[in-house]
Amino acid sequence: MHSPETRPSLIVRLGGAEDQSAWWAFVEAYEPFLKHLVARQGTPPSHVADVTQQVLIAIARSVDGFRDDGRDASFRRWVHRVSRNTVIKYMARQRRQISGQGGTDALLQLDQQPAVEDPVLDNQYQHEMIVWAASKVQSEFSSSSWTAFWGTMIEGRSVAALAEELSVSPGSIYMSRTRILRRIRLLIDEVMK
Repeated sequence: MHSPETRPSLIVRLGGAEDQSAWWAFVEAYEPFLKHLVARQGTPPSHVADVTQQVLIAIARSVDGFRDDGRDASFRRWVHRVSRNTVIKYMARQRRQISGQGGTDALLQLDQQPAVEDPVLDNQYQHEMIVWAASKVQSEFSSSSWTAFWGTMIEGRSVAALAEELSVSPGSIYMSRTRILRRIRLLIDEVMK
């Protein structure tokens, strides 16, 4: 499966406040990923949506300062760092409201930890992008083509068994998969331009 990468042109477009389409594309593509990231960092489930909005605001305010470090997943690591810092600030505010006291040493130590590349998080990011793109292109294909794609690529069913169930040739299953995968890749590439 194609690994989606964030293209620098989308990041540059985010810097222009007047480019609303870039922001909508970014939010649509990244919001599920950010929600997962925020939840994974310990945010209570009832606050995940609010904190995710705070992360998006933080990204909007600071994206002009993002600099690609030339290493893999530079933008994702930056987004992860912004998200982590937003969650830390949220937790510190929550703690002050509950106890009436300032931050803790643990929060300060957490804030000073460098961002760590997380293969699980990278895989989750890719999964979220693919699921999002698949939901957007599903209506472009017949139900039998979609069943062929979904059954073999996502559910892992055998091509032969699904071909027999759908009364189609195995070749048509492969063709459907190829067309849908190509469309998903194109959509991800378009969003990340």
